[in-house]
Amino acid sequence: MKFKPHRTFSHGLLLCSAAYTCVFAGAQCVFAQQPAAVSTASSKRDPEEAFRSGNSLMNQKKYCDALTQYKRGLESASEDTSLLYNGGLAAYKCKQYGEALDLWSRLKVLDSDDWQTRAKLIQAYQGLGKLQERDAERAALFELRRRDPNGDLAKLTEYCRDQFEAGGEKIMVFEQFELKGDRVLRYVFSVLDETGEKEKYRLSLGSYETTNSVWRETTKPRPKEGERLFHLDGYYDWGHATYGMFSPEPTYDQVRSTVIEILEKKRNPVSTSMHGVKRN
Repeated sequence: MKFKPHRTFSHGLLLCSAAYTCVFAGAQCVFAQQPAAVSTASSKRDPEEAFRSGNSLMNQKKYCDALTQYKRGLESASEDTSLLYNGGLAAYKCKQYGEALDLWSRLKVLDSDDWQTRAKLIQAYQGLGKLQERDAERAALFELRRRDPNGDLAKLTEYCRDQFEAGGEKIMVFEQFELKGDRVLRYVFSVLDETGEKEKYRLSLGSYETTNSVWRETTKPRPKEGERLFHLDGYYDWGHATYGMFSPEPTYDQVRSTVIEILEKKRNPVSTSMHGVKRN
């Protein structure tokens, strides 16, 4: 019997980090709190002990040590879904992206329709720089959502696509599944504080309806039907900054590269506004 208690979430956001219980941007997640069922008492002790030890080390942010424990448990329970998932999280946090890919790939074999595992695989491929494989996994995730319009995945508006560090900052990236509403966002780059649990500020690629209306009326030749203008913005305690306008929509890699330039102080905003005072 397969047991899958390893992820919970609410309010439409899947948290990227491996915190045991944590809340960020309205989302709650936990990693697995108990291992999958095993058949005999003799085979049960080692995986459960390794699992508890791994979770304890995760709480202490000793991710590489936690990975060692999860892998020890997998030696006698190779298809334990919770050990595989948590092991992948530990490996990813330890920046062993190849190990994370292996563990999450094994989990996908056990359940190819587990969208949360596919979302983690997108992150692992990104970490390894395997962009073609990343894009194929992303396409599969979107297809899973399309195939089940009444499922849990279809109820979500976004998923966690990436995690990286740049300019001394830790960033989590959320991607919207669809462009809907008057203030559409495609990507949100959440820059975390020192704890890794709260957002200090954010950068986002958006396409607001009011901006698009002005753009369509003032641009010559007039944009074609369905074309949109996107803008990359920063939202800070002191105010707002715009870093660029784009049409057509830029790729994720283009936006990510630009965000890194901003974080590394290599790109300045084209305009800013500070608490109601605009500066160009």
